[in-house]
Amino acid sequence: MKKYLILVSENSKHITRTCEILHRSEVDVTCVNNMDDAKAGLKIHSPAFVLLDFNIKGSKFLLYEIASGQWLPRPYVMVASDYANGNDRAEMLRLGADICIERPINVEEVLAVIHAVRRRYRRLPVIEYEDLTINTARRAVTMRGKQVALTNKEYEVLCVLANHVGIVLSKEEIFRTVWKCSYDPNSTNVAEQVSSLRFKLGLDRRDNTYIQTVIGIGYRFGKST
Repeated sequence: MKKYLILVSENSKHITRTCEILHRSEVDVTCVNNMDDAKAGLKIHSPAFVLLDFNIKGSKFLLYEIASGQWLPRPYVMVASDYANGNDRAEMLRLGADICIERPINVEEVLAVIHAVRRRYRRLPVIEYEDLTINTARRAVTMRGKQVALTNKEYEVLCVLANHVGIVLSKEEIFRTVWKCSYDPNSTNVAEQVSSLRFKLGLDRRDNTYIQTVIGIGYRFGKST
């Protein structure tokens, strides 16, 4: 996963200083202050990361477009905001953010996130199983040779499952790994993501080649070992 980042913020003074520090840390970064330039940057550069100031006009819509697969491969999205309460952070995550950080932006925190994400995907750059290929370096998924547009959460759930072929994972294990917060037994988040994955990958629910439901527990990817 390359260290290319697009920083979207209207704070010109802060954005300039942040970009300078990121450049010195060997992160290729393009800094923009409006949505049109941000979308152009996404199209031209296909960045691995986006750092988005949530206070900028149009940020919610940009998050939605990224999460829905408007740009592939999909970047890892960090959202910076003044909001401190859990409900606001939950909204940003629902809209498509991968992680929320507080403003003013702490460059060391941004660098730590970039290195952590790159470290995770360096381990298994390409996952292949039957007709499914997951290129973790590009966050790209193909099924039977055709690229599949997944949301961030769908992609993360798929990676968790595909990294544990033949092993039954509980819904709680999947939830804690992907959402990184406490699990609510009444939550339908995992089931909804799995259902969406099956639809987008063209899987029959009765076909256990890829994702098998283990009643009362969770899911297993592939055949049991």
